Amino acid sequence: MKKNGIVCILVLLISAVMFGQTKESTKNGAILHCWCWSFKTAEENMKDIAEAGFTAVQFSPVNTCLEGDYGGLDLLGADLTGKWYYHYQPTDWKIGNYQLGTRDEFISVCKKAEEYGIAVIVDVLPNHTTPRKTEIKQDFLDAVGGIENLYHEGEKRGITNYGDRLQCTTYSMGGLPDVNTENPAFQSYFMAYMNDCISCGADGFRFDTAKHIGLPDDPKDSRAKENDFWSIFTGRKAVGGVMLKDADKLFLYGEVLQGGNSREDAYAKYLSVVASDYGGVVRSALKNRKFSAKGLADWRNAAGEDKIVTWVESHDTYANYGESAKLTNFELRAGWALIASRKGGTPLFFNRPQGPEATQFPGVSKIGDIGNDEFKNPEVTAVNKFRAAMAGEDEELLNGDDATVLMVKRGDRGIVIINLNPKKAAKISVPVAFADGTYKDAAHGYSFTVKNGVLSGKVPKEKIAVIY
Repeated sequence: MKKNGIVCILVLLISAVMFGQTKESTKNGAILHCWCWSFKTAEENMKDIAEAGFTAVQFSPVNTCLEGDYGGLDLLGADLTGKWYYHYQPTDWKIGNYQLGTRDEFISVCKKAEEYGIAVIVDVLPNHTTPRKTEIKQDFLDAVGGIENLYHEGEKRGITNYGDRLQCTTYSMGGLPDVNTENPAFQSYFMAYMNDCISCGADGFRFDTAKHIGLPDDPKDSRAKENDFWSIFTGRKAVGGVMLKDADKLFLYGEVLQGGNSREDAYAKYLSVVASDYGGVVRSALKNRKFSAKGLADWRNAAGEDKIVTWVESHDTYANYGESAKLTNFELRAGWALIASRKGGTPLFFNRPQGPEATQFPGVSKIGDIGNDEFKNPEVTAVNKFRAAMAGEDEELLNGDDATVLMVKRGDRGIVIINLNPKKAAKISVPVAFADGTYKDAAHGYSFTVKNGVLSGKVPKEKIAVIY
């Protein structure tokens, strides 16, 4: 191994010991969504994740779930051997499933993540179960007082108006029966699962379909006494005498998809929320190859920049709807350079399956496999490390000669330059507070000069430069 490689590993290990995983390091860092990776796969690749500058990993749901047809592991299951979305169909609240691995393997990957200072975020989905109710485990049913006490009364009806908060929070969505998340027996059972995850090494949670779990002042289902789920599962209230462990240290965020009376500002009093509207704006800008500095400055979220998780695409926009699947690898990196270099938000990088770019389900990866290598692309890595180095610095978004070039300046210390133009290099001439001299871009090694307070150089077509 080369000497600089040894130094790099030592720096990573020293950083992990000194700083570890904290709520703030996760919030101010960058999350890698290890979509459909197994625990073993993540453990084997933790060094690469750390060297790429990510501060957290997010796993797909780790609980007992519906098994794929014939126990198969195909992502989509065109040949009836598996489906990725089955891990979003809980059958019990215990750690371990046929897709990701066992409880012991989860403990092992959490320990490996801790060695590298990487936080572990677990995707949880208390709002619903599998629609195949005969597959729900007896332990789960016994714990909640039988299947007659598992669901809201409204689960017999599907949502027709997302702006109606009673429908949104108590009716079934997409054919998935809506759990009575206000049932203290369910809350106690789910709390045991959450606390077990924390005991095994989890540092945070993503709450799937969070918008469909009622806030305290939302209308109540006829079977609910109090809408207290969020008070309990953000550590403000006990259930059955049990509190959420280390709640003040956990990074918590919810899938509060915007639109239809989504109340993201109210949810943000309890946890961070997703900036889904901003993701749509970024994808539209990428497809048009125009990054307007003025148009992209506003996060478009009532929660505020301090309480949002950002993405270019999510597993839903890629796998469920296919709306973002045609984006190229460069377009995804360009979007990432924007959201990860900005001051606000916590960016999440969705790891696509292996195979040809701009293709939904290319047919190479199976459930459990690592995705493509884009998460450790030099441009992604450079931006992640830029983000860490620029912590606390103000931001300014600027265009070059036109909107095909966007520059994100962070205080007086750094700048990221994105050239969306597919045909020509961008000539850069922008005022900076850097000392005169020559600077190397961290992604590719492009040379830039600063003279009399002006940064000059070129960024080739469809490239990203990171300078600080």
